[in-house]
Amino acid sequence: MRRYGPLAIVMAVLPLLAFGPSERTAPTQWAFIVGISDYINFEDTAGGDLPGAERDARVVRDVLVERWGFPVDNIRMLLNQDATRDAIEEGLTDWLPDVARPQDQITVFFAGHGSQMWDESGDEDDGLDETIAPADVSPETTEFDIGDDEFGEWLAALPSSNVLVILDNCNSGTGTRDVTPFARTRELGRDINDITKPPTVSRRALPGQEDETGFDASGGRVLELAAAQPFQAAVDAYFPGEGQQEGFHGGAFTTFLVRELWRAPSSATYEEVFENVRQALKRNRFEQDPHLSEDVPLKSSPLFFVEGGASAEARPFLPVLSVRGEQVELGGGGALGITSGSIFELDGGARLVTESVTTSRIQGRILSGEAREGMKARLTGYRFPTSTLTVNVAGVDTETATAVTEALEGVTGIAIEEDEQAFSHLLLRRRGSDVRIVGMDGATRHVFPIGRAGAADVAAALRQEAAAKRLADMENPSPSFGIKVWMADNKTSFGIGEAVTFNAVADRDGYLTLVDLGTDGTVTVLFPNPYDRDNRVTEGQEIVFPSASMESEIRAMEPAGRGMVRAFLTPHPLDLPVGDEFTSGDVLLADQIAEAIMTAAGFMPGVSQVVILETWASASVVYDIRP
Repeated sequence: MRRYGPLAIVMAVLPLLAFGPSERTAPTQWAFIVGISDYINFEDTAGGDLPGAERDARVVRDVLVERWGFPVDNIRMLLNQDATRDAIEEGLTDWLPDVARPQDQITVFFAGHGSQMWDESGDEDDGLDETIAPADVSPETTEFDIGDDEFGEWLAALPSSNVLVILDNCNSGTGTRDVTPFARTRELGRDINDITKPPTVSRRALPGQEDETGFDASGGRVLELAAAQPFQAAVDAYFPGEGQQEGFHGGAFTTFLVRELWRAPSSATYEEVFENVRQALKRNRFEQDPHLSEDVPLKSSPLFFVEGGASAEARPFLPVLSVRGEQVELGGGGALGITSGSIFELDGGARLVTESVTTSRIQGRILSGEAREGMKARLTGYRFPTSTLTVNVAGVDTETATAVTEALEGVTGIAIEEDEQAFSHLLLRRRGSDVRIVGMDGATRHVFPIGRAGAADVAAALRQEAAAKRLADMENPSPSFGIKVWMADNKTSFGIGEAVTFNAVADRDGYLTLVDLGTDGTVTVLFPNPYDRDNRVTEGQEIVFPSASMESEIRAMEPAGRGMVRAFLTPHPLDLPVGDEFTSGDVLLADQIAEAIMTAAGFMPGVSQVVILETWASASVVYDIRP
């Protein structure tokens, strides 16, 4: 029998003397995460089960633990039918107040349906309070709904003032959307007018009324990030995988938020990350505008910061989870947009190439050096996927489908799909004598006459949509420096005829290119241009467009709609023609710009078509022109 010395005996009893929660002094982080894909009393249809909410909860947990250092034991997660009203209430009113302390950071995340209930306090213009829907929410009553007033009271009782609430659900605004096979709105399929109104309620719900109050979880005390404005729909969407990679369902807001949280440096603030998510949603043409609490000081604080607690790694990374021979498994996954063939560099200089990507993990192979579990991997080279816009024509008559297909013959970057269940970025839908171009999220983008009469206009609009996708896809997924582009006074909405000015500044010397995707879909290289050809900029230099040397101004012109300006900083100027007029075009010009960016950034030696990431940066600003 082995004999143990006195030291071993002392060490054995030490756990009995460990500090309990009430005696802990070092601040830490806590998270309460809820994701409901499977509702107890609703079917797997629109307004019922949500394919991506459970996954949202899991990827949020992964990024908090693997990137931001949340202790695993400090996270409680409720999924699907376990996330009842009682369980959510217990987590927020019993568990968190019992374990958390005043200096701790608390994150609360909810992915699922939102709904509404009759307002008995009289503070809602539309007569309705917004709610979140737990797993046992009822079709006939709002007894199990969690209203914003009640939710706010639960949050107000938490012991810390460092509280972040993330909500990926919606409460209203879904009526103008089509139903598509590739997205569901996160509003519960229940008509409030079918539910008995309490005698204390005088107003009735009015259809189509925009409610601007929303689900106010903060009451001005905690920081709330919400997936959409109160009068908009938050979308649970399908994100296709590249090549043989598996696709996944997820909240559009959560998907881009998690992507930003993985790649944000530890110095990034909530406000900065939120703005990046907002721009990503707009770049990718999702018709929802996320909401950030306005007057909460926490929004300017670094992500998940706790005074005196453990801090996250300053630079973004993915963790090495396991190593088996030359095969390496990384955290993260498809939500980050990582592609097969991309290159990671590990601690000590080892390199690996991505071979396959699942929704939550990356499988790679060591190219050089040694990999060990626990190392940190940083994305240094990215293989951009083929940027193809898939258009589904199953929803229109044969004449229209044939005419549009013929009009697009020979156009690269657009693929026609005839199977109505096959994933498509855009769908053609017939309504009466019109054909509508509908996004995968159900939002209508364009309306034209059916048949050959409108085929040319439909094709032109699709070429423009392909250009928008091509420009949106040219995003540096792991930049080593920053670039910012904005409009004068941070204004992003303009009436016809208003003057428009763009500003840009970069953290490094280089060559600045500004590209506009106008409201009519025209791609225009704004800078450099025939009147201002020198686009060399220095670190911290603020560029104004149009410049004084141009002796001209830019004004918002018809048609009304949404446009986007993309900014790229590269170590060499882009190989693009600069003639006597501004260079303009559609998807063909967008392709030229994308190829020029990759060439200017440089390709990694020894691997095919993998773009070096440390040499360039990208940014965007989306604007609206009002009629």
